[in-house]
Amino acid sequence: MQDKPFLSPNEIASELAVSTSTVLRLIHEQRLPAIRVSERIYRIPVAAFEKYKAGALESPSPARVSSETKRRPRIGAGERLPEAAEPIERVRSA
Repeated sequence: MQDKPFLSPNEIASELAVSTSTVLRLIHEQRLPAIRVSERIYRIPVAAFEKYKAGALESPSPARVSSETKRRPRIGAGERLPEAAEPIERVRSA
């Protein structure tokens, strides 16, 4: 396919004529072996992709997760919500 040892999900999606979301779903379902580089970046070994295309994958391997990947705090988590304001009465214009 190419001289690169790894492919991005976008490159795999182009090769298979599917969306990138479909490739990511295959990775998360552990049907396509991948290496998790960071929280949002995956790379697929070319050899594993060739086996996947040929239908020769015997047992899927899970995506490797670095123990250094940290969860980011959710924006606004733990903040108190503001109280609802009193409704303002409409002023009639004559």
